[in-house]
Amino acid sequence: MKIVSILIFVLFMSKLNAEEKMKMLFNNEEITKVIEVYSKISGQKFIVDPTVRGRISIFIQKPVSIQEAFNQLSSALAINGYAISKQGDTMVVKTARNIQRDFIEVSNEIPLLKPERMYTWIYTPKNLSAESISRELRILPSKDGEFSVFSGTNKIIFTDWVSNIHRIASILKDLDIKLDQATVEMLETSKRNQEKQKKIFTEKKENENE
Repeated sequence: MKIVSILIFVLFMSKLNAEEKMKMLFNNEEITKVIEVYSKISGQKFIVDPTVRGRISIFIQKPVSIQEAFNQLSSALAINGYAISKQGDTMVVKTARNIQRDFIEVSNEIPLLKPERMYTWIYTPKNLSAESISRELRILPSKDGEFSVFSGTNKIIFTDWVSNIHRIASILKDLDIKLDQATVEMLETSKRNQEKQKKIFTEKKENENE
């Protein structure tokens, strides 16, 4: 299922002059100034939220393609907690937390790694329950990301930077696996023993308090 194609940014960037190059050499430059320079050279329209402020440094000595310049710009913005949302023919720059409620890509497929952007990935566990992943792996999202569980269909909705979604996907690939029977029995035994020890400890504390 796809609500928005994961190729939306790539398709857009392919329309720009492939031979055009620009320097991405900025030393502690105002964020809005860097966006302005990129906009002038690429011809891309931008709307920048008034809350976007700060400075960024990008040190690439040789001119790069417009697409690579966009990749670098998106990464520099992400470091400062800002993200880009493509709305029609215009790029809107806002804080990552606010842009999650805007028009961003949504898919059940892992996104392309570049450019850096906020993305919503819908994951369906194969062997684990969405609830157990939510309970045990609360640290998966980045500081700007979030996730929620839809128990009815055993799905997890992650909204985060694409770089962190790749990290999450890599972790889940190793964890969401089918266990052999011997391992299942060992884990069940361990769980029963833990519950037994917990019960003994609780009863002991209750007896001490009487």
